[in-house]
Amino acid sequence: MAELMPLEEAIRIVIENVKPLDTERVFIHEALGRVLAEDILSDTDKPLFDNSAMDGYAVRFEDIQNIPAKLRIIGEYSAGTEESLKVESGTAIKIFTGAPIPEGADTVVPVEYTEVLDGYVIIKKEFKKGANVRKRGEDIKEGEVVIPKGKEIRPYEMGMLSSVNRAVVSVYRKPHVGILATGDEILDVCQESTKSSQIRTSNNYMLYGQVIQAGGIPHNLGIAPDNPEKLKEVLKNIYRYDLFITTGGVSMGEKDYIKYLVKELGIDVKFHKLRIKPAKPVLFGVYGDNKLFFGLPGNPVSTAVAFDLLVYPALRAMQGYKNIFKEKVKAILETDYKRRNADRREFTRSKVWFENGKYHCEPYPKQDSHMLTSLVNSNGYMVVYEGVKELKKGEEVDVIFL
Repeated sequence: MAELMPLEEAIRIVIENVKPLDTERVFIHEALGRVLAEDILSDTDKPLFDNSAMDGYAVRFEDIQNIPAKLRIIGEYSAGTEESLKVESGTAIKIFTGAPIPEGADTVVPVEYTEVLDGYVIIKKEFKKGANVRKRGEDIKEGEVVIPKGKEIRPYEMGMLSSVNRAVVSVYRKPHVGILATGDEILDVCQESTKSSQIRTSNNYMLYGQVIQAGGIPHNLGIAPDNPEKLKEVLKNIYRYDLFITTGGVSMGEKDYIKYLVKELGIDVKFHKLRIKPAKPVLFGVYGDNKLFFGLPGNPVSTAVAFDLLVYPALRAMQGYKNIFKEKVKAILETDYKRRNADRREFTRSKVWFENGKYHCEPYPKQDSHMLTSLVNSNGYMVVYEGVKELKKGEEVDVIFL
C-alpha cells in the first residue's frame, strides 16, 4: 500500500495550506468561543483605588499593636460611598467589601475578630500592616495587556472585557462551509422513496452538526446526482465558501466523478487516499484564495472519521485556534481486540469512561463503515496503529474523543 499517504503527512499538508481568515468586530455577548484578533489593554488600574477585601473595620496599624485594642467608631464606608472621613489615632471606620480605604487607614480587621460595645470596636486579633487591603493596580496596570491576541474567549475573558470597558472586539471570522452529498441513491429527509434501493441521507446533517461544533457556519447544499454535468454545475459555486465538502464520488467506481471534476474546476489536489481505516479515499485540494476542498467518502462512518481527523483541525486553524485537534488520552482496554489486516491505522469506535483515576475503553462490536450505530453508541476512537493485529485486555491504548 505504498501509494496510500500516512495520516501524519496528510495532516501536515492540510495545516500547511490553512491561513487564518480575515477578522470581524463583534459585541461582547457574541464573542464567546471566538479567537481574539487583537491585544486587549486595560483602560485603568485594577483596582482603581485601594479598597477593602473584607467586611470589617478600617484602622491604623499602629493602633492595633496591643491586643485587645479599643477604638472609637466614627463612621461607615460601603461600596460606592461618597463619604470623606479620616481615620485618626484611636478611631476606626466600619467598612464593607469593595469600599474605598478611608484616609489615614492602612489595615482592615475582619468583623469576626471584633466586638462592638457602646460606640467602640474591640479588636481581638493582631494583623499585619496592610492586611485585607486591595491595593490600586495590584491586579492590572493601566495599558497592560490583559488578554493577548490569539486567546480563545471564555466566560472569564468576557468578564475581563467588560471590566476594561470593551463592548466590541476584533475576532477571526467563522468559515463558511459548503456541504454537498452525491449519489443517485440518496434521499433527503422527508423526500418520498420511489425505489427500494434508495438510502436516506445522513451525511448532510451529520456534517452540518460537525461544522457547527468546529466553529464554522454550515451551508447544506443538498444532494447532487451522479451526473458529471449536473455535478459540475453545482460545484461551480465552491468559490462562495471558505471550505467545501463533498461526500461520495471519490472512490474507484465508474460513477465516482468528483475525483475527475475537481481538476476541471481548478482545484490543486494535494492528496487522494490515506493509509487509514475507515476513510481511505479522502481527497484534499486547495483553490482560489486559500480555500480548501475535501472530497470525503460516502459511507457515514468514513465521512465522520475523515472530518474529525482532517477537516476539524483545518476549520479550527482557519479561526486562529491554537488547540486545533480533538482531545487524545491514554486508556485501558477492557476487552481483547483482533483484526485480520494491519496495513492501515484503524479508528475503532469505542465507549470511553473514567474510573479509579484512569480512562478505560471498550470497542463497539459493529465496526463496518456504513454502520452509523457505531458512532451513536460511542464517544471515542480507539487508535489501532499500523502493524498491530491484536491488542490484549489491560493494554494501554490511545483514544481520541469524538
